[in-house]
Amino acid sequence: MGSSLLSIGTSGLQVFQRSLNTIGHNIANVNTEGYSKQSVQLAARTPQVNGYGFAGTGVQAVSITRSFNQFIESNLRSTTSSSAEFEQFYTLAAQLDNVVADSDAGVANSIQRFFNALQDVADAPSSTASREVLLSESQNLSEQFNELATWFESVRNQVNIEVKSSVTEINRLSTAIADLNETIVTAQGRSGGQPANDLLDQRETLIRELASLVSITTLQQDDGSLNVMAGSGQVLVVGNKATTLETFIIASDPGQLGIAISGSGGVLVPITDQISGGRLGGTLNFRDNMLDQASNSLGLTAIGLSHYINEQQNMGMDLNGLLGNDLFSTSQPQVLTQAGATGNVTVDYDDIAQLTNNDYKLQFNTGSWQLINNNNNQAVTMTGTGTALDPFIAEGLRIEITSAPAVGDSYLIRPTRNGAVDMQMVLANSRQIAAAAPLRSLASTANTGTGQISAGVVTDINNAVFQNTQGQLSPPTLVLFTSSNSYDIYDNSNPAAPVLLEAGIAYNAATGGDVFPTPGSLDHGYSLRITGGPVAGDEFNTEYNTGGVGDNRNILRMSALSNEKLLSNGTASINDSYSILVSDVGTATKQAELNSLSQSRVLEQAVAARESTSGVNLDEEAANLIRYQQAYQAAAQLVSVANSLFETLLSVVRR
Repeated sequence: MGSSLLSIGTSGLQVFQRSLNTIGHNIANVNTEGYSKQSVQLAARTPQVNGYGFAGTGVQAVSITRSFNQFIESNLRSTTSSSAEFEQFYTLAAQLDNVVADSDAGVANSIQRFFNALQDVADAPSSTASREVLLSESQNLSEQFNELATWFESVRNQVNIEVKSSVTEINRLSTAIADLNETIVTAQGRSGGQPANDLLDQRETLIRELASLVSITTLQQDDGSLNVMAGSGQVLVVGNKATTLETFIIASDPGQLGIAISGSGGVLVPITDQISGGRLGGTLNFRDNMLDQASNSLGLTAIGLSHYINEQQNMGMDLNGLLGNDLFSTSQPQVLTQAGATGNVTVDYDDIAQLTNNDYKLQFNTGSWQLINNNNNQAVTMTGTGTALDPFIAEGLRIEITSAPAVGDSYLIRPTRNGAVDMQMVLANSRQIAAAAPLRSLASTANTGTGQISAGVVTDINNAVFQNTQGQLSPPTLVLFTSSNSYDIYDNSNPAAPVLLEAGIAYNAATGGDVFPTPGSLDHGYSLRITGGPVAGDEFNTEYNTGGVGDNRNILRMSALSNEKLLSNGTASINDSYSILVSDVGTATKQAELNSLSQSRVLEQAVAARESTSGVNLDEEAANLIRYQQAYQAAAQLVSVANSLFETLLSVVRR
């Protein structure tokens, strides 16, 4: 009896000692990241069979297990990945928002000062001081666009550094998880399948760290190892083997980094599109869906402003009596050839008003070309055949295929990305500011009717009338009324002997009429309107605006461009274009902030759920400590009683 009681007491001492050790282990690791509280699983020993029944033989420790819930852990990983993604996106987006909306760093104020300077010249077109200020503001404006575009590129470099850093960290964690897989398999094999709790916690901690970098899924193996997949299924860890990720410069886009794995023969297999979630996913999402769009929008504003200001400047006359030269240099669409493409593609602007801030992929498959919008991956309708005489036309672009393509040829087209980078003020001096219109109209002082003629507006500065002889209208014209409802038009190069160009043009005094183009399709590249009641013999002339230094007609039109709906298919002005950029960035940043805050709260709940299941509660452990201490003391008393009984038995025998 004493021996049986001693065995039972000893078994209690052993298991309660293990329980106390486990409680102590829990308390010691209360602040250990990722630690799951452990407990000793107890079971009664196999009883002995006797004639009077089954006699208990004590207690045994079956296993030491950790408090772990796979569903809660999987939810924590997913939430960790989403929270890190939104936080990273918001961090980067906030930088962009702070700069584009800043009155000093942004270009809104520079644009406004430029148009104010245009108005000042319009108020005093012959003023040298006003012209110098306009030239200075033009230079400042182009530099502001350049600086903001350069800053965008610095953010892109920051993004590339972040991508490299994340890939390096992913590789480190993947290798560590693979090593732990091997250690866990070996340890659990040696223990007869008992869980290696602390090693399992270490692996879960590494997996959560990995989830903060990229969205992952895991697959438990029978041997205790854990396979890890990233994004949409790219394998990172299989057993004790880890896949090494690499970054590479995309051949068709030197400013962007891609992510790849090394395939057979060292060939890089791109997987950038398969990466999502975590800090890396947030970085890529920001780059592709915010930074690129913002860069393109800034370029679109610069291109629109440069194009329309130059167009109007070209339609004017400077202080030297010459037609206006470009005020700004303008960008050209960027065409990046994808690796292996054998064809040759040239792209130019067809209609600035139809340009968007999208990038496109032009690809040749099954005998035809297709243009894909990279923003939504939708096909874009093209007209034309792609030849020099009949180019493809789509969304403000003119695309010409200049050599035979091969199946699979692909090109990345960026219409506006370099718009702000390439913008420069190129006017040599302030005298070249074309404030005046290059033509003027006159009514003869001898006219007896009530007819009047408008000042005239240039509609096509490339017309031969303006381009044949510098500083002249070739030819100047004479409008001679042959009756109150009919007139002839003459080439008035020689006023002594005008040459008839078109006769018998009908006129209605009630409505007035435009001089050009005539019913006979005569077009001199400008519009004039005669109103009132001319009579036979009345004359009206048009000539080059020689000496018109006080004329401000052209610069008034230039100044008015700030609010004309010239861009985005006639829905946005130049001012609107940049305001839309600021608004889009601000809206996306605010949404990112809300997403980040929301997801951080979800993460807090997921962490709390894990802690409630797996975390160490010191009050609970203290209670368990007392309970098992008392149990240990009781088991020790059993041993003492067994020893006393055995001593009593020995003393009886000795008698």
